[in-house]
Amino acid sequence: MAALFSYGLILAVSIFIGLIFTVIGIFVGHIILFDSIVLAAITGVVCNQIWNVHPAICIVIAIVLFGLLFWLQNTKAGFWIIGVLLSAFWAFVFGFFAYTFSSKDMVWFYVVMGLGFIVMMGLHLKARDS
Repeated sequence: MAALFSYGLILAVSIFIGLIFTVIGIFVGHIILFDSIVLAAITGVVCNQIWNVHPAICIVIAIVLFGLLFWLQNTKAGFWIIGVLLSAFWAFVFGFFAYTFSSKDMVWFYVVMGLGFIVMMGLHLKARDS
Protein backbone atom coordinates (compact mmCIF):
# COMPACT_ATOMS: atom_id res chain seq x y z
CA MET A 1 0.00 0.00 0.00
CA ALA A 2 2.87 2.36 0.81
CA ALA A 3 4.46 1.70 -2.58
CA LEU A 4 1.22 2.58 -4.35
CA PHE A 5 0.96 5.79 -2.34
CA SER A 6 4.59 6.63 -3.15
CA TYR A 7 4.06 6.09 -6.88
CA GLY A 8 0.93 8.23 -6.79
CA LEU A 9 2.75 10.98 -4.93
CA ILE A 10 5.65 10.89 -7.40
CA LEU A 11 3.17 11.04 -10.28
CA ALA A 12 1.36 14.03 -8.76
CA VAL A 13 4.63 15.90 -8.14
CA SER A 14 5.82 15.10 -11.67
CA ILE A 15 2.61 16.43 -13.20
CA PHE A 16 2.85 19.59 -11.09
CA ILE A 17 6.48 20.18 -12.09
CA GLY A 18 5.60 19.51 -15.73
CA LEU A 19 2.81 22.08 -15.61
CA ILE A 20 5.15 24.66 -14.06
CA PHE A 21 7.75 24.09 -16.79
CA THR A 22 5.05 24.27 -19.47
CA VAL A 23 3.89 27.67 -18.20
CA ILE A 24 7.49 28.90 -18.02
CA GLY A 25 8.15 27.59 -21.54
CA ILE A 26 5.10 29.38 -22.92
CA PHE A 27 6.06 32.53 -21.03
CA VAL A 28 9.63 32.56 -22.35
CA GLY A 29 9.08 31.10 -25.81
CA HIS A 30 5.71 32.53 -26.79
CA ILE A 31 5.19 35.66 -24.73
CA ILE A 32 2.68 37.11 -27.20
CA LEU A 33 0.47 34.03 -26.86
CA PHE A 34 0.96 33.99 -23.07
CA ASP A 35 0.01 37.68 -22.74
CA SER A 36 -3.13 37.15 -24.81
CA ILE A 37 -4.19 34.10 -22.80
CA VAL A 38 -3.55 35.77 -19.41
CA LEU A 39 -5.39 38.99 -20.29
CA ALA A 40 -8.31 37.07 -21.78
CA ALA A 41 -8.57 34.87 -18.66
CA ILE A 42 -8.37 37.87 -16.33
CA THR A 43 -11.04 39.66 -18.35
CA GLY A 44 -13.33 36.62 -18.24
CA VAL A 45 -12.99 36.32 -14.47
CA VAL A 46 -13.47 40.04 -13.86
CA CYS A 47 -16.46 40.05 -16.19
CA ASN A 48 -18.12 37.30 -14.19
CA GLN A 49 -17.05 38.07 -10.63
CA ILE A 50 -17.19 41.86 -10.56
CA TRP A 51 -19.71 42.78 -13.23
CA ASN A 52 -21.94 39.70 -12.65
CA VAL A 53 -22.26 38.90 -16.36
CA HIS A 54 -23.42 35.40 -17.32
CA PRO A 55 -20.46 32.95 -17.50
CA ALA A 56 -21.21 31.96 -21.11
CA ILE A 57 -21.05 35.61 -22.22
CA CYS A 58 -17.82 36.06 -20.24
CA ILE A 59 -16.27 33.11 -22.09
CA VAL A 60 -17.26 34.66 -25.43
CA ILE A 61 -15.80 38.03 -24.33
CA ALA A 62 -12.55 36.32 -23.26
CA ILE A 63 -12.26 34.43 -26.56
CA VAL A 64 -12.91 37.57 -28.60
CA LEU A 65 -10.37 39.52 -26.52
CA PHE A 66 -7.82 36.73 -26.95
CA GLY A 67 -8.26 36.80 -30.73
CA LEU A 68 -8.15 40.59 -30.87
CA LEU A 69 -5.01 40.87 -28.72
CA PHE A 70 -3.23 38.08 -30.57
CA TRP A 71 -4.06 39.67 -33.93
CA LEU A 72 -3.19 43.17 -32.71
CA GLN A 73 0.20 42.04 -31.38
CA ASN A 74 1.01 40.60 -34.81
CA THR A 75 0.58 43.99 -36.50
CA LYS A 76 3.46 46.46 -36.56
CA ALA A 77 1.85 49.33 -34.63
CA GLY A 78 -0.13 47.02 -32.34
CA PHE A 79 2.99 45.09 -31.44
CA TRP A 80 4.80 48.20 -30.24
CA ILE A 81 1.82 49.57 -28.33
CA ILE A 82 0.74 46.32 -26.68
CA GLY A 83 4.31 44.99 -26.33
CA VAL A 84 5.58 48.08 -24.50
CA LEU A 85 2.50 48.28 -22.25
CA LEU A 86 2.62 44.59 -21.34
CA SER A 87 6.39 44.71 -20.82
CA ALA A 88 5.82 47.59 -18.42
CA PHE A 89 3.06 45.62 -16.69
CA TRP A 90 5.24 42.52 -16.23
CA ALA A 91 8.15 44.71 -15.11
CA PHE A 92 5.90 46.26 -12.48
CA VAL A 93 4.80 42.80 -11.31
CA PHE A 94 8.43 41.68 -10.98
CA GLY A 95 9.33 44.94 -9.22
CA PHE A 96 6.41 44.51 -6.82
CA PHE A 97 7.61 41.02 -5.90
CA ALA A 98 11.12 42.38 -5.31
CA TYR A 99 9.67 45.20 -3.18
CA THR A 100 7.65 42.73 -1.12
CA PHE A 101 10.46 40.22 -0.62
CA SER A 102 13.13 42.85 0.16
CA SER A 103 11.36 44.36 3.16
CA LYS A 104 9.92 47.23 1.13
CA ASP A 105 13.20 48.48 -0.36
CA MET A 106 12.48 50.87 -3.26
CA VAL A 107 15.96 50.43 -4.75
CA TRP A 108 15.24 46.75 -5.39
CA PHE A 109 11.84 47.71 -6.81
CA TYR A 110 13.36 50.07 -9.40
CA VAL A 111 16.30 47.83 -10.30
CA VAL A 112 14.17 44.73 -10.79
CA MET A 113 11.51 46.74 -12.61
CA GLY A 114 14.10 48.19 -15.02
CA LEU A 115 15.74 44.83 -15.67
CA GLY A 116 12.33 43.18 -15.99
CA PHE A 117 11.29 45.71 -18.62
CA ILE A 118 14.45 45.06 -20.64
CA VAL A 119 14.02 41.29 -20.43
CA MET A 120 10.32 41.44 -21.29
CA MET A 121 10.92 43.69 -24.30
CA GLY A 122 13.60 41.23 -25.40
CA LEU A 123 11.13 38.36 -25.11
CA HIS A 124 8.50 40.30 -27.06
CA LEU A 125 11.01 41.12 -29.81
CA LYS A 126 12.18 37.49 -29.93
CA ALA A 127 8.57 36.27 -30.19
CA ARG A 128 7.83 38.78 -32.96
CA ASP A 129 10.82 37.65 -35.01
CA SER A 130 9.96 33.95 -34.78
